[in-house]
Amino acid sequence: MSRLIAAELLKLRKRGMTWILLYILIGIMILIHVLTYAFSQRAFPGAPADHTGGLQQILGLPLALPLALLFLASLGAVLATIMTASTTGNEYNWGTIRIALISAESRLRFLAAKLISVAIVVFIGMLIGLATGFLMSLITTAMSGNGFDFSFATRSYFWDQFLQFWRTFYVIAFYSLMGFVFAIIGRSAMPGIAVSIGILFFEPLITTLMRAAGGWVSNVPDYLFSANVNAINALTSVPGMFGGGGGGFGGAAVALPSVQHAYVVLGVYILVFLAAGFYLFRKRDVTG
Repeated sequence: MSRLIAAELLKLRKRGMTWILLYILIGIMILIHVLTYAFSQRAFPGAPADHTGGLQQILGLPLALPLALLFLASLGAVLATIMTASTTGNEYNWGTIRIALISAESRLRFLAAKLISVAIVVFIGMLIGLATGFLMSLITTAMSGNGFDFSFATRSYFWDQFLQFWRTFYVIAFYSLMGFVFAIIGRSAMPGIAVSIGILFFEPLITTLMRAAGGWVSNVPDYLFSANVNAINALTSVPGMFGGGGGGFGGAAVALPSVQHAYVVLGVYILVFLAAGFYLFRKRDVTG
């Protein structure tokens, strides 16, 4: 198994797609901080009196890690879904799936090695995203003239960020496995990417209409995706203007399911995605 995982990690390291996605992650994390700093230096007509102060607060070091984790929950979900679907589906597109399976002990081990290697790369990417966000916070703090006060860095602070890191990983894993199963169903990377990202962005719109419909229909979103993702992401300690999570900010404006409910619902979906993906890959012919 370790040989298969090492081989898959080598594939990911050698593919340009992996590095492009990493550069996009770093670039957008930098851009977010640069734009936030630029907005904090301007006075907008009709803006609340605490507008600039609120943005200055976001530039401060105490919010560096929480804000980075919040953006990773949305941006990281998109990038990880693309990578997972591509890693699985491109074997069909390139016609290498049969050759790869010949050198693997079994189909299930081959697929498990792919998922484990993707999880390792996503973990490393999250660490790089966090480091980028913290570094940019240091830069914007210096540029805005704020002092470098590290009194916030207590044991409880780092414990909270540690827990939120794994919550964010859980959310990203959910969307990644959605891309994984649709790539297997469609025997191509494109169905996995298109369907999963489409659901990520459009499902919140559908659930908003369901909430507005009232009656039993308004309870259906509690058993779908975005409401439960937002319930987990809402645990991030960030200002209300950034409240929300995967599928767009602003999820905190509606009543969310409990955190325990969210973990269970997303966990059930994760198990369904894994079971469906492994079952289909084991039973069906592997030709693309």
